[in-house]
Amino acid sequence: MKIKLIFAIIILSMILAGCVGPTEPVSTPVPTPTPAVTVEPTPVVTIVPTPTPVAQLFPITYKIWVDSYLGFNKIRAANGSTYINLPSEFNKSDFKINIGDKVVWINDNDPSSDYPLTIVSNDGLWDNKTGYLRYSYSEFEYTFNKTGTYTVSIKELARKQQKITVNS
Repeated sequence: MKIKLIFAIIILSMILAGCVGPTEPVSTPVPTPTPAVTVEPTPVVTIVPTPTPVAQLFPITYKIWVDSYLGFNKIRAANGSTYINLPSEFNKSDFKINIGDKVVWINDNDPSSDYPLTIVSNDGLWDNKTGYLRYSYSEFEYTFNKTGTYTVSIKELARKQQKITVNS
């Protein structure tokens, strides 16, 4: 039992010896200098309005089917690959388009007859050879790049005319 007591005293003295160490000298605290405050201006937020998107107008293509019986038979309009519904009162013999719009005339005669048609510009925009539609479903197209009122007719049906007004 004495050994246990001696052993406990040794361990206790080692623990106490480990907790006691050299003491640090006590010094007078020195105040830490405060950094000078730099005043920065508050940034002003400038509100820039988002520009209003402008509708981009693409040229419209007007397809006009022409036959030897009815003349300017039917018309469709498309903006790229999107067809445009024309109003019911749309007059295929007298209509308005914009600069850059294209008109395509298509020979809509029965393929078995192969009756040729010639689209004529009464204002000299193209010659008769250019507007010659020899076979069924052959096409002639013209892009209108100047404002004005133009008259188009079918050579083989002289009384069938079409008035196209080009706006800017």
